[in-house]
Amino acid sequence: MRARSALTTAALTALALTLPVTTASAAPGAAPAPGAAPGAVSTGTGEATAPAAFVPLGISRVLDTRNYRQNPAATARKLQPGESFDAPLSNWKNHPPRELPVVPADATAVVVNVTATNTTEDGYLTVRRDGDQPGAPATSTLNFTAGETVSNTVTVAVAPRGANTSPKINVYNNAGTTDVVVDILGYYGPGTATRPAQKYDTVRPVRVTDTRVEGGRLGWGNIVTANVARDSLGTYGATAVLLNVTAVDPSTEGFVVAYPSDGALPPEGSHLNYGPGRTVANQVVVPVGADGNVKLFNTGSTDLVIDVIGYYGPSAHHLYSALTEQSRLLDTRYGGGQPAFSTRRLQVTGIAGVPENAASVTLNMTVTEPTASGHLEVFPADQGGRPGTSNLNFNAGQTVANGVTADQGGVQHAVDIYHHAAGQSQLIADLTGYFIEG
Repeated sequence: MRARSALTTAALTALALTLPVTTASAAPGAAPAPGAAPGAVSTGTGEATAPAAFVPLGISRVLDTRNYRQNPAATARKLQPGESFDAPLSNWKNHPPRELPVVPADATAVVVNVTATNTTEDGYLTVRRDGDQPGAPATSTLNFTAGETVSNTVTVAVAPRGANTSPKINVYNNAGTTDVVVDILGYYGPGTATRPAQKYDTVRPVRVTDTRVEGGRLGWGNIVTANVARDSLGTYGATAVLLNVTAVDPSTEGFVVAYPSDGALPPEGSHLNYGPGRTVANQVVVPVGADGNVKLFNTGSTDLVIDVIGYYGPSAHHLYSALTEQSRLLDTRYGGGQPAFSTRRLQVTGIAGVPENAASVTLNMTVTEPTASGHLEVFPADQGGRPGTSNLNFNAGQTVANGVTADQGGVQHAVDIYHHAAGQSQLIADLTGYFIEG
């Protein structure tokens, strides 16, 4: 499968996106939990970046280890097992000046789509601020099996590198050798006259496209147009939207790339990679065209579901702080697992430095060792019922991760996680940051 730049999504509605129950081989492990007492988590330092607004960039490739022209190392080579690889957020040339910064030096965090491809063993990647901490990271960003291409979108604090350079992030490879592709979707920090920074608001997830009930199954080259900025969605005036995009029951390999309706198809990059027989979702950030629409270009054969879960724009209210060290808040492998058709409340406020006025949080959710196929729904505690959406879909035996952006509920300052499956799964939640009014 061609790994193009990728983005991920976090919520589905109405028809559950759950595949039939099947059996499978044991799943690859998610990032190792700290080897402490049962139920232990790693809450990091609790430090976070200063609250900042968002500058959408569309999609721009800043790393492709398969191509020496898109690699700061100026050579094509895979990441090795246990390697921490620094990735400056720049485009690269094979002549001076090699580095063309994509993100300004004073950015605080970035939204990137990370893809693992040409993998030789089961393992995981962790995308983080820097790689100078000893040992393996306590959190993970995406999980893969040998030979699989898989993507996830993550928001991560950046490490400065000095004047006239772009900041950097770090990619850690757990096992085997793998190629890694990093596409940047935008950054948090000061804007400019031509690229103003915008605040963020969540909306109750709304399904705007479902080809299973409208339009028919997609094939190569098909383009879906989705109206994502309008009063009825609560997104009027949005300059960019946060979507959850899901490929449902694909029969071939393929990818999806999103772009504004009044723009051209990006020459490289993808927001979602899929393979036959696996329903897969990814959170996507994409600028909106002047008519309030976005387009999604598809290859392969699949049904497609698009849910709007939030937006950036001049009428929004919230700024983002990224944790400088991501924190593991939940790992049920210590406590026996999550039962079938059950809901777990996850306290967030007051943990890992999350303040009382945090309105929304960003999490990386992972399901591992599921005994049946199913999906997760993450939503505000005490909101009076599930929204009927899904954030992550999995098959029996798979380890799957996806980014989630969710409001916290009422007096609880917590999120609820509903596990929709006929068997037990292990759930992992890593906190990456939070939104506050500002």
